[in-house]
Amino acid sequence: MNKRGTCSVLAAMFSGVMLLSSCSGSPATAAGTDVVSSGVSAVEATSAAAFANVNEPEQFSSVAGYFVTPEPTEITLPEESEEPEAEETPSSGSDYVSEVDMLNIEGNFMSPKSLDGIDPYNDKVVALTFDDGPFETTTPRLLEVLKDNDVNATFFMVGEFAEKYPEIVKEAYENGNEIGTHSWDHSKNFLKWSYDEVMDQISRANDAIEAATGLRTIIDRPPEGAINSDVAASIGRMQILWDVDPNDWKVENRDPDIVYENVVNGGEMHDGALVLSHDIRETTVDAYDRIIKELKDEGYKFVTISQLIQIAQLRGKDLGWIFNGAPSAAKAAENGYTAETPNGPSDSGSADETDTGSSDSED
Repeated sequence: MNKRGTCSVLAAMFSGVMLLSSCSGSPATAAGTDVVSSGVSAVEATSAAAFANVNEPEQFSSVAGYFVTPEPTEITLPEESEEPEAEETPSSGSDYVSEVDMLNIEGNFMSPKSLDGIDPYNDKVVALTFDDGPFETTTPRLLEVLKDNDVNATFFMVGEFAEKYPEIVKEAYENGNEIGTHSWDHSKNFLKWSYDEVMDQISRANDAIEAATGLRTIIDRPPEGAINSDVAASIGRMQILWDVDPNDWKVENRDPDIVYENVVNGGEMHDGALVLSHDIRETTVDAYDRIIKELKDEGYKFVTISQLIQIAQLRGKDLGWIFNGAPSAAKAAENGYTAETPNGPSDSGSADETDTGSSDSED
């Protein structure tokens, strides 16, 4: 289950149909069906195969040979000139390689975050995610809230807004938050686009994010969470859903007190939760300082999506290309996944008892 190494980026990732959608609802996957539908915003997905590795530039010697004639005069050789500085290439900020192969994409891609400072077997964790931005007034306010509370979140960005507000995209990334794609313009459901249109939406969104940060993303969120396992596998990148939905996009819920109640006391919050919200909503941003402080008081640690995925694997979750949250530490221990037994129980029948990490939907 624990995989090492770096994912090969295959052109085969492009073969397949991509589905996705936009703003609202909770993901629900009925047993026996492949399709997961939920609600949020924008188009996401990017094909890693589209971006081939670039070879390292050749190293040229700057040392020249000099011929000295047998004249009695002293000859001064010119000082060896320094090689011109290579143009600085974007850095992911980390050489970290995750044991989750699907998070390691070769090339000019963002790196997953390490679990430094996190005890995956005992810490109570939650991942906050925000869709549909960036937006010029609300996203900077939310970034300030996150920074003031010393927490990071994950932003699934619409490409046309990322292109319009590159400085906000850059600030979000440089503050330590993670970024994923959420389509180019969120103009309609991925189910209503052709394959070529979907791929164009994904690629253009990633182009805009790369222009702002210097790097491409490693995760996507399908609009409205509409996707199936075959399509996700053909894309070859992890498609991120959620298991806590405050429905903050709905008109009747656009009130900070309602958003707070739906997140904190809505009955879905748990260790390993993956929370969906929208940074384009003033009322959502107004609620989050209070939400974060309350969750901290309840003992939660805030993690990004790449961290939550790694925690989920360590807690015994079998990962697929669709991800919607992690098992709790208590459930993981019940199933035999602890710091003392990181590979889980040794008996052959234990795999069937492994928690999937979500009460409402399946990967």
